[in-house]
Formats: sequence, structure tokens, C-alpha cells
Amino acid sequence: MEIFLVLLFVFCCLAYYLNNFLFNYWKRRNFPQAKTQKFFFGNAELMLKGKRSFGDIFTDLYQLYKNERFIGVYLSYRPVILVNDPVIIQDIMIRNFNSFHDRPVPCNVDVDPLTGNLFFIKGQKWRDLRVKISPTFSSSKIKMMFPIMHDCGKVLENYIKKQMNEGQKIFEFRDLCARLTTNIIASVGFGLDKNDCINNRDDIFRKMGLRIFDIDFKQGIKNVIGLLMTPLFEKLRIRLFPEDVEQFFASLVADTVDYREKNNYYRNDFMQLMIQLKNENFMSPDNDENQELKKFTMNELVAQVFVFFIAGFETSSSTMSYVLLELSKNLDVQRKVQAEIDQVMEKAETDEITYELLNEMKYLDCCIDETLRKWPIIPVLFRMATNDYQIPGSDAVIEKGTAVYIPVLGMHRDHDIFEDPMTFKPERFLNSADGNGKVKGAFYLPFGVGGRICIGARMGKLQTKLGLAQIMQKFTVECLDKKLKENDVTFNPTSFIITPIEKFNLTVSLR
Repeated sequence: MEIFLVLLFVFCCLAYYLNNFLFNYWKRRNFPQAKTQKFFFGNAELMLKGKRSFGDIFTDLYQLYKNERFIGVYLSYRPVILVNDPVIIQDIMIRNFNSFHDRPVPCNVDVDPLTGNLFFIKGQKWRDLRVKISPTFSSSKIKMMFPIMHDCGKVLENYIKKQMNEGQKIFEFRDLCARLTTNIIASVGFGLDKNDCINNRDDIFRKMGLRIFDIDFKQGIKNVIGLLMTPLFEKLRIRLFPEDVEQFFASLVADTVDYREKNNYYRNDFMQLMIQLKNENFMSPDNDENQELKKFTMNELVAQVFVFFIAGFETSSSTMSYVLLELSKNLDVQRKVQAEIDQVMEKAETDEITYELLNEMKYLDCCIDETLRKWPIIPVLFRMATNDYQIPGSDAVIEKGTAVYIPVLGMHRDHDIFEDPMTFKPERFLNSADGNGKVKGAFYLPFGVGGRICIGARMGKLQTKLGLAQIMQKFTVECLDKKLKENDVTFNPTSFIITPIEKFNLTVSLR
């Protein structure tokens, strides 16, 4: 018994020493560091216990330490840097991008091929892939897909009218917007016109979207390990995405490619552009060690289509639903949006929204931009130092391999940056040379900035804007939920984006 007590005492002492040693990493490097670290949890206790979301945790830390240019914090025992200063943010994201071109996320394409997409992939492989894919998201290519998006919007319009004729007045727009964007992705991304996620809740694409974002306990544990111990996650060859999800997309892409190539079938959509890339050789422009011709492989194609699906399914639909929530609470703003749409359409003497007419709806752009300020779907940006980096204006050096976090949600809701930040004011984005007001800088980062800015931002915003214009052209929405009116939205603690727990039940009437 005495030996056991002695051993227990020694173990507790060692654990206490090790805990203090690990939680003083930033002090040993002469960095300012957050004051309170809980045993094991560090500064992320509420997130790791499933009580606060990823975005909430970094917003809380930003509010506590926003007067610090940068601050060392701990995600459990992983030391990371929180950067609050716009000069440092610009330096990391743009001027010294070569030292921060990777994200601190797990990527092992041999074990988990779906991680071979632009969001996860690292180093030279990312550079090569970016060069291949960038032309796919040019204005001309996106415009080419506009008619498909428009047709999907008309399906939604007809669905709402049909349900209203049957007596329905209240619609849950988070679900409805997700069904719309899933329909668009199924059609634009895979060429599947017969899929109808709007009228058919059991559609396979809708189910797959829910499958990916429905985080169970096992998937939640894997996500946490991938966040806190990325190198170990990769060395242990753990899969981030379930095998059945990979098989679904691999099979679907293979069947689509095979059909189009055998039947010489061509369609103006994202899948066609990916097939063109697959069939063309590509020379890596930056790799001096290996200048052999490379192919855009089927695995790469599947990975890009997969990330196209999950980005469009969740981010675009969330943006659209948040805009509708704000318009439903601010009826004066909604009337301005509708008046602008009416004016543009009357001038063109048509009832059908075209790509050119949509571009004339500038106030609607402002509403989307203001929504992304108040509700940035990606609440935190993160990068990993690929070289040692000395922070400008200090002696502090961020070591290679260290993760850097930028608190987008915190900055977007900081009253010292944006006056009355929780008030919806689309006019913030009016009347400036660049069309985005003074906020278009280091403090306004809904899509990131620099070399790893969201490559699909333009396309995502287009489908969001078109869907909103088609809804506002025909309907008026109103929020009668007191909790939602007061901005009382709880973010899902298992999600890395700002996914609300609440349903967006809005009352709809015909104009």
C-alpha cells in the first residue's frame, strides 16, 4: 500500500511538472500567452467538452486579448498563435505567404484520397493543383454554368408556390436553402438533372450531405485528434472521411466520366471542366527536381468534386439562410432589395433574371457582404508556418510547424472596428471606390485573403445571390421568432463553421 501511494505521489508530481512545462511553451519563447490554462484542456475546455463552438472559443479569446498584437494560446497541449494585428495578418497571408502556405489540417492522400483537395493538400502538391484548377473558376467559366443554377432556382420557386397553395405559410429556410444548393451542385457538379433535392427529401445527394455534416461521437473524436495532433494523425494513417463517403463519390465520378467519354457527351458544368483537366498533360512550373509531365488523376478529380460538394452544400446554403434571416428581421432592408430587383427587371422588360441583370443588383451584393461580416461562415482562418518567421516589429519568432489562427468572427463583431456590429447595415458596403467600403481590408475576411483565398468564392457568391434574387422577386419573408430577432443564435459545438442549432422558421407571403 505504501509503495502504491509513493508511486501515485511521484506520478502526480511528474504529471503536474509536465503539465506546467507544456503550458509554458510561449513563456519560454518570450511570447505573451493567455493567462488561464486548464489541465489537459488548455484554453479550449468548453470546445473540447462540446459546450462551445470552434468559432466561439476564438472569439472569446480575441475579446479577452484584442489589445495584444498576438498571443500564445493552447488547444489542449498544442501551442498555437492567435494574431489580432492587421499588419501581421497581411504579412502572414500575403507578403510572407511562402512561409504560411499550408493549413494545419491532416492530409494523407494514400490513406484518405478525399483529403487530396485544395483545402487540405499541402506544399508543392497544393501549388501544382492550384495552377491546374484556378482557370476552372474564371468569370467566363462560372457564367457558363449560370443557366443551370437559374433552372434550379425556378424549381425552388415553384416548390414554395405549390406548398403555399396547399396552405403552408412557414418554411424552414436552413433546410430549404441546403436543398437548393445541393440541387445546384448535383446539376453543375455532376450533371444530374434528374436529381431533385427540393421536392424529394430522400434524394441521395441530400442524404449524403447530411451524412457528412452529421458528426457522431466517433467522427467527433477523429476531428479533435486531427485538430490537436495533426502530425500524429497523419503518421497513424487515420482516415478523416468515412470510407463509404469516399466510395460514393469515387463511384459517382467514375460512372459520370465513363458515360461522357464513351458517348462523347459534353455539358457546360464543373464536371466537364474537371474531365478536360484529366485529359490534358500538366507541367509543374515550380518543381525543379521533377519536371516530368503530370496528369490530373482520377483521385484528384474525385477529391476536387468532393470539396466542391461540401463547400457548396454547407457554406453557400448557410450564407443564403443567414441573409434571409436578416432580411426577414429588417423589413425596410428587404423592401429596398425588392425595389432594386423590380427596377432592374422593369428596365430590362423581362421577368427572367439573367447573369447581366443579376450583376446590376448592387444593393443585394451589399446585403450578402454585410451578412458575411456579421455571420462569417468560416469563423477562424488558420495557417501553418512552413519556415521560421520573425513577427514584424518584435523579436518573437514563430517556429516552423506552428499553427497560426486569425479570429475572423471576433474581428467582424468588434465594435472598435465596425460601429454597432450586431446591427445589420448593408450600407457599410456602399459608396466607395472598390464597392466594399473601408471594411474591405485586413479586418474583413469572409473568404480569407492571399494565396489560399477561397478559390470558389465567386461561384459561391453567384449561386447565393441568384437564389436570393429569385426568392425576393416573388416572395416576402418575415421572422416572428423572438429569439432569432434578438440575434440569439447558438452555434453547433461540433462544427468548425458557424452552423446554428436553431431552425430558421420564416413566414412567407406572395408579393
